[in-house]
Amino acid sequence: MTDQIRIAELADVEHVSELFNQYRMFYNEPSDLEGAGQYIRNRMQHNESIILVAERNTGSEVLESMNGKEHRIDQALTGFVQLYPTFSSLSMRSNWILNDLYVHPEYRQQGIARKLLQASRALAKERGVVALSLSTGVSNKQAQALYESEGYVLDTYFLYYDLNV
Repeated sequence: MTDQIRIAELADVEHVSELFNQYRMFYNEPSDLEGAGQYIRNRMQHNESIILVAERNTGSEVLESMNGKEHRIDQALTGFVQLYPTFSSLSMRSNWILNDLYVHPEYRQQGIARKLLQASRALAKERGVVALSLSTGVSNKQAQALYESEGYVLDTYFLYYDLNV
């Protein structure tokens, strides 16, 4: 089974929201599936982020009835990445923040996160984006190794500060 990477559509909101809720719980936030759904739907409807999903053909032939129509469900979303457009004043070009990367625990260690990172880079290049930026936990050595293996470089030039308001 191979994973296809594609841009998420509004029809994916429910499944992306489930992954997004799991992502938030991974970072010790309380489960809020309804809030996750609203958040993802708003980002997509207002073109405030780009969400790439990893989709795996499961080979099953489950039929589901939606709005009186039956259709086959043979795809599963295995992971996602969410990219937020921003700008770089110094380069005077677009920059993207790779804010969320998550792979469902059942599908980890299968190269899906790497494929999502590579697809993000390819899409950014295609759209003329100058850089992708991300942050991760200091203790998340596995993620750091993945990012570095994909060419991400730890910033030692700037210090980043946060202010909660």
